[in-house]
This record gives sequence, C-alpha cells and structure tokens, in this order.
Amino acid sequence: MYHRVFVVASLLSSYMGGTPAHSQPVQVLAFAGGDVILPCRFNISDKEDFPTVEWSKEGLKPDVVFLYRDGCEAYEMKNPAFEYRTSLIMKALKDGNISLRISNVQVSDTGKYQCLTFQKNVARKVTTVALDVVAVSEPKLSVISAEGSDIALHCEANCWLPEPEVTFLDDNGNNIYGENPKGEQDAHGCFTVTQRATLQRATSSVTCRVHQPQFYQTRETTILITGVCMKSDVQTIAIAIGGTAVCFLVAGGFIALLCNKCFRFEHVHPFHGNGSLNLLAT
Repeated sequence: MYHRVFVVASLLSSYMGGTPAHSQPVQVLAFAGGDVILPCRFNISDKEDFPTVEWSKEGLKPDVVFLYRDGCEAYEMKNPAFEYRTSLIMKALKDGNISLRISNVQVSDTGKYQCLTFQKNVARKVTTVALDVVAVSEPKLSVISAEGSDIALHCEANCWLPEPEVTFLDDNGNNIYGENPKGEQDAHGCFTVTQRATLQRATSSVTCRVHQPQFYQTRETTILITGVCMKSDVQTIAIAIGGTAVCFLVAGGFIALLCNKCFRFEHVHPFHGNGSLNLLAT
C-alpha cells in the first residue's frame, strides 16, 4: 500500500567542512507498514572517489542501519532490526543523492538518524533526519450484550500511534456517551484503546470513530442494529393490524344491525283504502 511521505523541513547538513551548522533536523513522517525516504545529499565531483556512506540511528546498538562502501553494501555492522529493510536509491547515486529508503516501516523506527559521508581529503559531512512514525488501523466494533431495550457496545482500536480518541455515533451522527476509554501501550510503542457504551435509544446503526488529531487520521467502523429495527417494525405492524381489525369489527356490526332491522318488517295489510302499502315494523 502506498503511503504519503511528508518532508516538513528542508535538507540541511549539520556539519559542512568540519564546522557545525546549528540547524534543526529534517522532519519526516511515515506510516507503519509503508515505505519512507530519509533525504541526504552530497556535492559530487569527478575528481573525487565516491564516499563511504553510513546511516545510523541514535540510541540503537549497534547503531548502523546501512553502510555503503567500495561500491556495495557492507553488512558486518548492520543492526539486525533493519536487515532487508534499508537501501539506497542506486540510480540516484550519480547525482549525489544518498537518501535512505526504509521498507515496511515499524513503530520502533521512530527516532533520529544520521547520514555520514567519509571521503579522502574531504571533511566528514553529517545530516540529521528525525523520523516520526504514525500507526493506524481499522477499529473493531461489536455488540457484547443485549438486555431488554439496552444494547452494550464494545470498540477496540488496535496499535495506534500517537494515542487516538474514540467516539460512538448513532445513525444521525449524534454522540452516544460511553465509559472512559482504556489505553495500553505495548513494548513497541503502539497504543490499543478500548471503550464501551450502552445504547438506550432507537437507532438503525452505530459507528465507532477513531481519530488522531495531531496527524489528522480518522478511521470508522459501522454496524447495523437489526434488533432495534425488527422490534420497531413489529410494533408498527401490530398497531396496523390491530387498527384494521377494529375497523372490520365496527363495520360488520353496523351491517348486521341494518340487516336485522330489514328482516323484522312485517306485511300487515296489503292495501288501505287510499291504495298505499302499509308496512309495520315490530
């Protein structure tokens, strides 16, 4: 999966000609599981041999993550945590581009890196790069219990960095207030955050939204609450059927009453002297 790489500052050398240049390190942001480029360059000259290039990570033992010497990579000093994960952009070397590519970025890769070049009769050059790794994942949302009209929900955000915020939303986007979230950080620096909430009002769906405001990262998972829908539909159907039945009963009673009246007329005298028909209701 392709992840964007954000380079916040311009590339500057910490040492130029042996004299420290007091500058901030280059800031680079990467996503866990993706690839990232740590920028570094040097001024190439036809009169000089290609330098030895060493990339190291501050606080790591051994601290070498990549060593390029005599036209190829040297492995004897490389930290095992970066084995098969670091390389140079070979086609860019002729332009003095000695940027480091890190593949399958890990949360533990966060930290400061140094790019050093060693060359005969040339002062050592150092570039410092600060790498921040952001970890995100799709939240897991589930129903853990349903008693009466109350439905208990559980949401888990696994391996996020930095620690995120968790929110429950109903089908109209309104907050469903839950318990205080619980966050745990593992040995690699990942945060796993869990939160529970109880649904006490009718809604056709619930969304768990996990948000990391510092780097503007948001992931959501939505589930349908079929029990609430079915309960609501059954109530509606029952009311409709009940109302129809009442109407039929009333109409049937009225018709029966009319028929009873009709059949209770008796023919007493066919004709009176005035020639009219006389019907007497009993």
